[in-house]
Amino acid sequence: MNIAVSPDPFHAHTIQICSRGMQAWRRFRAVALCTLLLSVVPPAWADTLSLADCIQLTLTENRTIKNAYLDRVSQKYDLRMAEDTFVPTLELTTGPKLSGTTASLGGASNGMAHNSTTTTSSTSLTAVERLPTGATLTLAGTFDTSQRNVTGKGWNVTLEQPLLKRAGLDVNLETVRAAREQEQKNILALKATLIDTLTNVITAYRSYAQSIKTLENNRQSLQRSKELLATNRELIAAGRMAAIEIVQSEADLARQEYDLLAAENSLDKMRLNLTKAIDIDKNRRIRPVQETAIPPLPYTLEQALQLAFEHRPDYQQLLLDAARAKRAVSIAKRNTLWDLSLTGNYSNDYLSSSGSWYTGMQVTIPLDNLYRSSSDRQAYLAADINQKKFENDLAKRREDIEIEIQDAIRSAEMSHRQIKLATLSRTLSEKKVEIETEKLKAGRSSNFQLVSFQNDLKLSQERELDAITGYLNALTALDKTLGITLDRLGVALVDRN
Repeated sequence: MNIAVSPDPFHAHTIQICSRGMQAWRRFRAVALCTLLLSVVPPAWADTLSLADCIQLTLTENRTIKNAYLDRVSQKYDLRMAEDTFVPTLELTTGPKLSGTTASLGGASNGMAHNSTTTTSSTSLTAVERLPTGATLTLAGTFDTSQRNVTGKGWNVTLEQPLLKRAGLDVNLETVRAAREQEQKNILALKATLIDTLTNVITAYRSYAQSIKTLENNRQSLQRSKELLATNRELIAAGRMAAIEIVQSEADLARQEYDLLAAENSLDKMRLNLTKAIDIDKNRRIRPVQETAIPPLPYTLEQALQLAFEHRPDYQQLLLDAARAKRAVSIAKRNTLWDLSLTGNYSNDYLSSSGSWYTGMQVTIPLDNLYRSSSDRQAYLAADINQKKFENDLAKRREDIEIEIQDAIRSAEMSHRQIKLATLSRTLSEKKVEIETEKLKAGRSSNFQLVSFQNDLKLSQERELDAITGYLNALTALDKTLGITLDRLGVALVDRN
């Protein structure tokens, strides 16, 4: 037996007023949505750029990367200057000099004077070379003239070789060795800058692509709400649904339109974030290519740890600093020895055709008392303490890296499992909405139930998107943690002029 329920006249009048107001409000929202849609959604003429295209664009346009390469110009010059430490230096000194005398003739009474002027010139050329053993070799030549006569010319060579303090290859090659290690650190710093910048671009690209997909899901959800509202009106017209129940559908439609506006606003925000990360014109329109492949986790924990200790820029820099600190202890210890030097000289005078030489030893012994410590011993103590601190820092850094990698692996594994569950949830939600829609048309379900299922579907779509994007970003974060981002992207460190 069917029972027809007559709605209360007051409620029917209220519903009619609400319906007219809602119709006017929907027309206004439709105009607003179209206007915002044209300004936010990537138009047909937008550049279709894949993730690889955006990476290449970043490498050529990003000013942070450009500045990092500009720094390399001065850094390479610093290395060249350090490697020229043992190149001889030449110094030429020359210049004329006028000198004269004044003398009176016949006494001061006759007032006559005689002046004489002499022009002399002295030229010297000096070459100095530092040897890796710590020795200093000096070769000097002189050429003196007076008027048109040569008054002196000759040359001499001097050698000074430390035997204890400041002696040895390990001490005197340290400047060059440190400069080369600094060059390696500069390259690692450039690598870190590229990794950070490209990782930001990758995550921004995925966020933008996700926001486009989210906007599509919101449109689909809005369309379902519109279809449900149309179904409600048909059921009300057929007398199979109370007129008051349409309020719930209209309220849900308003909420879906609100969510659509929020999604469009988020889309434009993500687009601006991407253009900022790439460092291009903020008005440029980009149409991203959706990533369809979901690769498996590429590394085990053991493989990841090995890759990190071989490729992470910060860890490699710390290794270089630790090696330098260890050498500094050896150098500082040698500098606490006495200053014993071997000296020698040979001089030759061309005018007299004679030469002379000498050789000898010179020792300097610091006579420290009980109240004053040697600065060299103080430097040795500081170097020893610094080296022990670096050992502690290195051990701690290894442990921190192990924790970071373990956390990154766990996060990626969890995100991969969430994708399967989120996809299953979305598939089942679609079936629930489909079944419940047919049941509502047959009068065997409620409007509230179908609206709830539609909201569940929208939520499951968002979760699936979040899971997929989260997993891909987790893999990108893992590559950054391992320091292999550039290798994975096929980006090589090349010199730029």
